[in-house]
Amino acid sequence: MIALFGGSFDPVHLGHLRIAEDVREFFGLEKVIFVPAYLSPLKDSTNASAEDRLNMLNIATKDNPYFEVSDYEIKKGGKSYTVETAEYYRKILPHKPTFILGTDSILTFHKWKSPEKLLEIANFIVVGRGKDSFKMVSHYLKKMFNYDSIYYNEKSIGNGVYFFDSRRVDISSTEIRERVKLGKSIKYLTHHGVEDYILKNNLYKNSP
Repeated sequence: MIALFGGSFDPVHLGHLRIAEDVREFFGLEKVIFVPAYLSPLKDSTNASAEDRLNMLNIATKDNPYFEVSDYEIKKGGKSYTVETAEYYRKILPHKPTFILGTDSILTFHKWKSPEKLLEIANFIVVGRGKDSFKMVSHYLKKMFNYDSIYYNEKSIGNGVYFFDSRRVDISSTEIRERVKLGKSIKYLTHHGVEDYILKNNLYKNSP
């Protein structure tokens, strides 16, 4: 099985990479495909260009044979709706599209485009973040969508939402951008090649 990992990746950091590797290993995935958004519908803009974010992802993932980067949403342009990406991958994958996302994302699922349809046509691997719990996610999905096909640390993926209680990596893209802006080190927060790319291209120095 292949899983899709979407997001702005502005920039990609070691938390993204470690979680993707943990998910791949736990679920025995053939591959994880990173799908950077051209523009997230819930964000006004990105700090780095689509090209730079794609380049950084390629740098960060090139040494892992189980990781791949897709430019589908970036080439499509406009706002990147997961339901449209799910429809695209339904046609080219031999199984139901399965997305990796954090609890912070699933707990705002009611703000997404066509969330009910998404729950029908795709699976989700939900990775715990901060103090978010399986109980919180389960309660939210039941209350908002009357959805109860949610499983805890279940390795076999069929149909549903799979809560993976993995390590909680306390690194964020926001922190990295802020540190660059303040002239602080970002070593060990992101891939060394990404660090070099950010500094060489003067990214994030004027981030809002």
